[in-house]
Amino acid sequence: GSSRVFQVEKVCCQPPSFPSQQSSHHLFQCCRSSSSSRHIFLSLKKKAAVATVATSLLLQKMATAEPLLPGPGAAQKEVKHTNFSIFYGANEYLETLSKKYEEYDELADLLKSSPDGGADADAYPAKKGEEGSNEPKKKMLSLDVDDDKRSKRTKRSVPTPNVPEPMPSNLAFMFAKITLEQKLYMWNIYTLIFATQALSIVAYWALLKFELLPFWLSTIIMGTIIASLGIQNVYILHDVIHGATFPPYEWQAYITHPFADFISLPWMEMIMEHNRHHNSTFDLLNHGEFGWDPANWLYVLQEWTPAWYGWLTVPLVPLWHFIGASDTGSLFAILWWMNFPDACPSGKCDKAFWTKWLPARVKHNLFV
Repeated sequence: GSSRVFQVEKVCCQPPSFPSQQSSHHLFQCCRSSSSSRHIFLSLKKKAAVATVATSLLLQKMATAEPLLPGPGAAQKEVKHTNFSIFYGANEYLETLSKKYEEYDELADLLKSSPDGGADADAYPAKKGEEGSNEPKKKMLSLDVDDDKRSKRTKRSVPTPNVPEPMPSNLAFMFAKITLEQKLYMWNIYTLIFATQALSIVAYWALLKFELLPFWLSTIIMGTIIASLGIQNVYILHDVIHGATFPPYEWQAYITHPFADFISLPWMEMIMEHNRHHNSTFDLLNHGEFGWDPANWLYVLQEWTPAWYGWLTVPLVPLWHFIGASDTGSLFAILWWMNFPDACPSGKCDKAFWTKWLPARVKHNLFV
């Protein structure tokens, strides 16, 4: 900062080594004759230092106010949602969660069977297939175990989370369930990523339309940005599925993965199929141990890696993903729709298929 300024001043005020150049000589003479230049530089330096400190304090205040960090001593003020608010407050979001779990009680069933019980399973108990109920358990919503609660394939009992007791302070954050404020924060970031993805497409169009840069340079720059955003979208999609299942607003359920494929699963069915995967496969080396796993065919090309022909099939895994076999792809959507929801005992479609799941599928894919 200041050392470079004074170096420039020192060089500027040296006698010119090329007196034949009159304009340069005049410039140097003016610079050297200015007795207040050092004071000006010192004044600018002090102002820059004050601005830097103020900016740092402001950024620190903004960062520590985020829900992912503990508050600086005092409890954070409650944020209330009004008709003019952009985002929900925690209390309003809690009411939304309660209503959603009543509407999608199938998810509560899956969460009850999941390894850690899900983030909200304790607060919203399952309804279907409970013990003592006359309604038979549905295959897609329960574990496939024998009378001894063991896997029919491996005869292993259902694993339980190995939570350390007592809990070490440096590991407590790994086992803590996220708060409502953190859920809202995750959806805010998710919305920001979608908006950036959409704007990136517009920016790429503008670069090509107005020929601001050569085609290949525009494609490399925007392709790198769009690919990076897509990767971040997948990361956050997975975290939101497990930690912040329901969006604060209905429209946010449509922006989770619209760029993934021309046809894909709606958001709620993304949640259902991923929880079905975790309920069936506790051990990634033993897929489908506790029931049908919709992700089985995603790994089918790499299941026999010890065999010699694994060298022929494993390189095809990226292509298999690309043509729609991954969770957000069209082939995966067709596979899931052929298996969910479970049919009634009479063999007819479940009532919820017509009232809940089919309308959601139509609306989602019309938006996509």
